[in-house]
Amino acid sequence: MSQRQILPYPPQFTSSESYIKSLLTFSLNPLFQTLCGGVHILDFFTRDSPTAAPPLGTDLYHTILPVEWITYFTTKSLDEILELVLRTEISGIESSCPETLRAFIADVRAHSLQREFKRKDRKRKALRKSMGAGRKDGEEWALNAGMKPKKIHEVENFSEFVDDLVTDIARENPGDGITHILDFGSGQAYLSRTLAKKYNHHVVGIESRTANIDGAKEMDERFDNLAKKRERKKKGKGDKQAEPGSEEGPIEEEEAIGSLQYIEKRIEDGNLSEVVRDIQDLSISEKTEPEINNESCKNGGCRSIDHSQAQIKIEGTLKQDKDKRLLLISLHSCGNLVHHALKAFIATPEVKAVALIGCCYNLMTEKLGPTYKPPYRDLHPRLIKTSTSTDPHGFPLSTLLTDNSISLNITARMMACQAPQNWTQETSSAFFTRHFFRALLQRIFADKGLISPDGGEPVIIGSLRKKCYENFVSYVTGAISKLGWEEKVDITAAEIKEYEERFGDRKKDLSVLWCLMAFCAGVVESLVVVDRFAYLSEAKERGELRECWVEAGFEYSESPRNLVVVGVR
Repeated sequence: MSQRQILPYPPQFTSSESYIKSLLTFSLNPLFQTLCGGVHILDFFTRDSPTAAPPLGTDLYHTILPVEWITYFTTKSLDEILELVLRTEISGIESSCPETLRAFIADVRAHSLQREFKRKDRKRKALRKSMGAGRKDGEEWALNAGMKPKKIHEVENFSEFVDDLVTDIARENPGDGITHILDFGSGQAYLSRTLAKKYNHHVVGIESRTANIDGAKEMDERFDNLAKKRERKKKGKGDKQAEPGSEEGPIEEEEAIGSLQYIEKRIEDGNLSEVVRDIQDLSISEKTEPEINNESCKNGGCRSIDHSQAQIKIEGTLKQDKDKRLLLISLHSCGNLVHHALKAFIATPEVKAVALIGCCYNLMTEKLGPTYKPPYRDLHPRLIKTSTSTDPHGFPLSTLLTDNSISLNITARMMACQAPQNWTQETSSAFFTRHFFRALLQRIFADKGLISPDGGEPVIIGSLRKKCYENFVSYVTGAISKLGWEEKVDITAAEIKEYEERFGDRKKDLSVLWCLMAFCAGVVESLVVVDRFAYLSEAKERGELRECWVEAGFEYSESPRNLVVVGVR
């Protein structure tokens, strides 16, 4: 492979080893641990409630943050604080900012992996497009049907990344390149379909839900119909100009044809042996004779055959004994799925490479027990249950982080899903208001004796209708209605307004604390990604693979979970 930086660490460091060592040290910083996992925003107004156990009298904001930070923040607007924490260059921070705050901001930034996406050279992209075998203009349009702009950006860029990886592997291993791409957790198969139809790869979608596979197959058929219709329309050809005996019109000869198949399987232990066995070779040789009752094929007018029907149309093209060399990919696998994929890579000789992008870190499990009890957290059952699960497939995966007892509780992992660098003034104001409403509602529930001060079942409200966020009264009444607690909660609109007036001046404090928590999220995600990179690095040291690295697969501003973990045998 070409020379590259194997980990996108900031320029303050000279090697991945020095960065990782410093990252693990910083992860033990008490303030960082408090902001990421040691405090929950729902506890913001309940800590100084008369029902607190024991009554503490001091709110979280003044308990957690240094006095000099609090004093400085009183002189700044919330927008100015956001600009300072998220965007201002360290060298440009004003002298009145406390040195401890300046140092903390610098440390968090220094230990957050860089997310800049470097686009491919345009000449290379143009060359690939001009050489793309069997590509039609209508297909490009049809591939994007049903996808939102964010998904289009992800699929377009990651599919190109995967195609580059396959090309590089083939170049370095002549005659021994990738035969199949396995899309782990393929869902609606947007990525699989693009790799098969646009880049002509043989793709296998691995999906655990029957409904997703059925939906993907329907979209495959829809794609074929849209592509052909678009192509005919562009060329000005209608059904009347179709070849006799063919409903679809003439099909241009293709240099190569990709294929797409699906395997319904839930992978929970990194074992891909059944999947490898079930993969079918759908490649069609040039000398294969079609055995279907179709006049256009008999007289030579049929130039290609649809792969979804290949099994019943062509004799002898489905093979299961051919050597398979697999690339395992995944776009935004939730929770432990990336862990299963990495273990499958190491355990399955047929898997020659992986390229994985994770997400939903809150759905990961924990392998280690809690290293300490967060001193500012209520004992929510979910926090206790997840931290004591000791799941061998959970975080951390690598020996390095396991030996260093690095543990991230569910709150820290949920914070890792944040993307504060993408916040705007409008969006940040909206969710600061939502957090204020939810935290203040928790205080009402505490004062009404509806939640236990030492734990109990957490109150999960979720999203409400848009109009519920217009004011606090609408929010409270909407939340109570969704919970079905109309009989349990005796509160008037006037009382709700009194709560808002009483605690309104602390909304800025809550927003500042949430901003700092989200700011630290970059370090939490870096710990997760470094753990996966370290797992592959340890396998490399054992001689089980040739190289591994991490790089951005698309723009952070479009999709913040953009880091690809790559390993090649």
